Amino acid sequence: MEKTAYEIQKERIKELEGKAAELLEKCDVVTLASVNEKGYPRICTINKIEAKGFSEVYFFTSKRSHINGKATHFQNNTKASGCYHLGGDSVTLIGNVEIIEDMNIKKEVDKYCDRNFFKKGVEDPKSFLLRFITNEATFWIEGKFRTCKYKVKL
Repeated sequence: MEKTAYEIQKERIKELEGKAAELLEKCDVVTLASVNEKGYPRICTINKIEAKGFSEVYFFTSKRSHINGKATHFQNNTKASGCYHLGGDSVTLIGNVEIIEDMNIKKEVDKYCDRNFFKKGVEDPKSFLLRFITNEATFWIEGKFRTCKYKVKL
């Protein structure tokens, strides 16, 4: 029995998603954009600490600035975009950032917290754990291009 066009497309998407997850696993740094207090995008590079595929990505940041920093931006507007690449392959993500305040979750990733920057690790009041949740991904992997939308499951 031949596969339908829909089944073929689903297989192609699953393959791209798997490669996107593998690509992120190899990337230590992600470019992350927040929306600043004037409504402009603000892009920075940030170390990825953990990822669940490409649908959830975790980062640490600091709240040193009450106006200009990512933590403040995400407290005021959760919209975000992230991008990562390796070689000629790249993935651009659109989604929302949640600031994780649950100390049990923070302690699970405490080993990734930079002790040079945060002396008390996740217990430092300026240490913020960010969770990026993907609702759209644009893949450019091995010369294949596709944009997919996702339902957010929280």
